Amino acid sequence: MTSEATEQAAEIFLQCRDQGSKIDQLPEACRPATIGEGYEIQEAVLQLDSAFAMGWKVAATNHATQTMLGITQPFAGRLPNTALALSPLDIPAGKFANPALEGEFAVMLGAGLPEMVVPYEAESVMDAVAAVIPAVEVVDSRIGDRKAAGENTLIAAGTVAGLVLGTPCTDWRQFDLPTHRVALHIDGELKGEGDGSMVLGNPLNALAWLANLCVDQGNPLTAGQVITLGTCTGLAPIAPGSSSIADFGPLGDVRLNF
Repeated sequence: MTSEATEQAAEIFLQCRDQGSKIDQLPEACRPATIGEGYEIQEAVLQLDSAFAMGWKVAATNHATQTMLGITQPFAGRLPNTALALSPLDIPAGKFANPALEGEFAVMLGAGLPEMVVPYEAESVMDAVAAVIPAVEVVDSRIGDRKAAGENTLIAAGTVAGLVLGTPCTDWRQFDLPTHRVALHIDGELKGEGDGSMVLGNPLNALAWLANLCVDQGNPLTAGQVITLGTCTGLAPIAPGSSSIADFGPLGDVRLNF
């Protein structure tokens, strides 16, 4: 894929964001043919938007989501500095075209995860986690029919639209993340709930998956990055004028007003 084609695809996604529109597929001339080309388009989106990556999200971390999208594995999306915010948050009207919310565990890394002799697993990434953070991802996809678009285009469009963080917990090992419950309410009505087992069986499995991906790409995870690890609550659309609370029990909550 030429640099011109990569930039063309990135420009299309930014135009969709600015206009609040969607596409079903990129034009053939700038459609990624490989997973690697999809991630190159993500990077081009940040560069054209004068943004920089604060970390990553891990998406499609359960079988139901993978089936819905027509894929068989997770994928990752860059987290731009422009997408990161703190709870409680009032979101201006029109900022997102078709927003939907996911309650997720995020982590802040206190140490990098460089190349290892053996691949990372949940146990080998634990010491790099400085804090676990309750989080809500604001999903605002630029793809209309995501299943038809295919994995490579999903990755290309995978940059995080919004991520709202609660209070970091540095004493996070007291909690059993796979069984820790998360409930998402919109206007006082329960819209989704689950626990960390929805995230590849354990949110730390998602972190290990991402660490291995980044090593393979020659761009290992580094200290200070924020990683959101995948939905525990499913995906819940939210309308203008609505309010939401993602309740993480003793880990705190995340509040958004649209």
